[in-house]
Amino acid sequence: MTIFFRVDCGGPYGLGHAMRCRTLALAIHVQAPDVPLVFVTTTPALRSIVEEINDRDWRLMLCGYGEADCLSFIRNEAISGDSLVVDMPQHWNSVTRLPSLRQHLHVVRLDAPWADPETCDLLVLPGMHHSAETVEQLDAAFGERLLMGAEYVLLRREILAPSHGSFMHDPWIIFWAGGSDPDHALDLLLTITGTLEQRLPGTQRIFCMGSQSVPWSIPPLSPHVWITGCDISYIREASIFVTLWGMTAYEALALGTPTLTIARTEAEAEDAASLEAATDGAVQSLGTLAGLMRETLCDRLVALWQDTKERKRMHYASAGLVDGKGAERVALAVLALAKK
Repeated sequence: MTIFFRVDCGGPYGLGHAMRCRTLALAIHVQAPDVPLVFVTTTPALRSIVEEINDRDWRLMLCGYGEADCLSFIRNEAISGDSLVVDMPQHWNSVTRLPSLRQHLHVVRLDAPWADPETCDLLVLPGMHHSAETVEQLDAAFGERLLMGAEYVLLRREILAPSHGSFMHDPWIIFWAGGSDPDHALDLLLTITGTLEQRLPGTQRIFCMGSQSVPWSIPPLSPHVWITGCDISYIREASIFVTLWGMTAYEALALGTPTLTIARTEAEAEDAASLEAATDGAVQSLGTLAGLMRETLCDRLVALWQDTKERKRMHYASAGLVDGKGAERVALAVLALAKK
């Protein structure tokens, strides 16, 4: 049996897709070290994401001619009993070919609440941000083929040691926009939070740029503003974490960091609001990036910074929501498909 991963990274895709595929692949490798893993992609940058799987039983196939080339490779390489894990955005243009692939492969789709039951053998929704209506519809359509909820969140190993740290009151506010930052969100957040230096004297604003972020012009900075690379320790040690909607919201939950999240689209904003309700406000939504005003963001940050009791409540509200075993659970489910 071989397990193929169809995933791209960078630009409008972000890095979350690639990171959780890497996380799942590592968990599969722990459970079944002899099972070969093949990553099929159109983006060369994926190599640096998955290179941690440093074993003879994985390889990366770069298909530079687009989606049809990727699927042709999978169709030609796969044999009966192999599995394909697909982690692609909603606009992926090859979903119509998945039913035919299922004649030869077990197909697993990650984070695709719009998926048709005919396109996959297993649908994994790693999170608790979906509406009750969505949950009801998917449960009726997929039944036992649906894995949904916080217990299936695919957390990176770096998050797990230690998990859910102590409540922090260090003067750090961390801003994070993912690995590629296609909307130049950090540049905007740097600009509109400029008044915080006067309103919260002594507080450090730290802007974390991802490995594939498009470089942006950095103005002369004060001693209270840092521009740095992404590091999990920043989430763990922050008093307030401000992030664009994505996997980092769940990583912050696991670490117990009070989190404000900003969506790129209205649909993401609805998901963020659902997560806020499901976590009792451990993660709180600020709406969309386009609708974010200077006063809205700065006032929320000042109020939350000054309200130590609320930040402590957010910290303890996150305890136990994400246990860090999601990758192991999904890995076992993927491997179980081969036995059917």
